[in-house]
Amino acid sequence: MRKKKKKYNLKGYSHFEILVTISIIMLLSLVVFPVSINKIQISKLESSVSQLSTDIQYQQNLCFFKNVSGGIHIDSNRYSLFFGDTYATSTDIDIKDLPKNINITGVNLTNNNEIFFTEGNFKPSSYGTLNVTDGINTFQIYINKEGLVGYEKK
Repeated sequence: MRKKKKKYNLKGYSHFEILVTISIIMLLSLVVFPVSINKIQISKLESSVSQLSTDIQYQQNLCFFKNVSGGIHIDSNRYSLFFGDTYATSTDIDIKDLPKNINITGVNLTNNNEIFFTEGNFKPSSYGTLNVTDGINTFQIYINKEGLVGYEKK
């Protein structure tokens, strides 16, 4: 007695079809990957800029409502919130470090590198602009004579 062999009719993709599909996916990833990395960098930078401008407003409100003098001292990779007549003589300092590769550049304030609020006054005695950059993207933070704080992408 002879055994009958069953024939299976298998269907699938050829090597060429798989190769073409993988090539298309790789080309798409070459386009999408750099764009998504840049968006992540911009988001990280904007988060730092938002935190700095919020801290400026916070210090402004504390000085006004607590009726004390204080301000923000700006360095290249960090800033400090302080209470007192000057940064050098202040006793209460809160230092905030910026994330790696994010720096403060182009500080154009009327009092060199400090934004200062006199006791009980909402308007700053020093105002101007400063740039925050990651080397590729830049945001500008501004504080005007009336004490309004904001930022925009340059």
